[in-house]
Amino acid sequence: MQAQAVHDDSPTRPLSGPHRRPARRAATLFWTWIPSLLPAAAMLIVGRIGLTGPAPGPREALTGDSPAALVEAGRAADAVLVPYRILLHYWSQVAGDSVVALRAPSLLAMALAAGLTGELGRRLLTPGAGLCGGLLLVALPVTSRYAQEAGPHALALCAATAATLLLYLALDRPGALRWIGYGLAVAVTGLAHPATLLVLAGHTYTVVSRWRLSRERSLFWWFPVTLLALVVPAPLVSLGVRQHTALFLYRPGTPWEMLRAAPEAFFGAAAAGLLVTGLALAARWPDRALLRELAVLAVLPPVALLAASFLTGPLWQPRYVLFALPAVVLLAAAALRGLRLRAVVTVVLVAALGLPQQQALRQRFSSGTTSTASVPPPARLRSSMLPRSSPVASARTI
Repeated sequence: MQAQAVHDDSPTRPLSGPHRRPARRAATLFWTWIPSLLPAAAMLIVGRIGLTGPAPGPREALTGDSPAALVEAGRAADAVLVPYRILLHYWSQVAGDSVVALRAPSLLAMALAAGLTGELGRRLLTPGAGLCGGLLLVALPVTSRYAQEAGPHALALCAATAATLLLYLALDRPGALRWIGYGLAVAVTGLAHPATLLVLAGHTYTVVSRWRLSRERSLFWWFPVTLLALVVPAPLVSLGVRQHTALFLYRPGTPWEMLRAAPEAFFGAAAAGLLVTGLALAARWPDRALLRELAVLAVLPPVALLAASFLTGPLWQPRYVLFALPAVVLLAAAALRGLRLRAVVTVVLVAALGLPQQQALRQRFSSGTTSTASVPPPARLRSSMLPRSSPVASARTI
């Protein structure tokens, strides 16, 4: 793919950021690895604090069923959780069934997602912007919340972020291995949680936008690769949708209530979310098409899910669209480009604004779902004792 001028409106430039003069080898290695390694390490540290504090919620129970029994049970309820439960089944045989062991996959996946966010920012923007974006992701309370829960949503976020990074790599320099890697990441994303496949809405816009500006025929490989990748989670998606539609009457709240609570639930803290969103709206970059791609990836999936809640039933859950967070924080980092002191102050301020929520989620029962965390313990025990085929029990676990 031919590289074009940095200051035009084309997204087809190389993904290594604006051209710079050759730097010393030590500095080059530092800015190559630090944008991904530092956020990943920070997420491990932040997520590990209080990891054993919250009592396991109803969605964190480890079943002793065999994989075949888990698949059979998934036909009746919670089909979307079957791949994760099978993974946890084999993981527990190796790592044990302690609270730390059961939550370790989520913590590792969230740390990897933070690192991938930093790498995505390094390649699309600059190393400094990637580092700032990765640290902003770590500072948001919602990432700690799902890093400390034995559930599939951290894994889904990690897979979706990897798919986005691999898509940009494949579009920058198309090749069989890169397209295969992207297809595998999409398949894993669908298996982690089918709702995360909403990330393909943003990927579709990116591919179409690049084709309109470059007319590169090799971009059309995205369509067959994506279709083949969707074959793997297709049965899971089909069964999960049929089960999910039966639960609409059991979901609490109305779409308007969900809409009002969406920003705080999405970021985990209203003030921190407002600051990050404000910076994202102020993002400026020479490659305006790239900003539009990130903006679509950040906005379209959550808006689509909220809109569907008005048309079909209450579908909105912030954990379904966690994969939009990397695009949001990278847009915020783009607004702070070249402002090192302000970037540091912003990361510290976001962390400080989210500190009360960080402390709250490490209290007892904070790793349960929002609906179960707000009910007294007897009601929670009754909900966990419902038969697996009960629609109410399924509504609390998906």
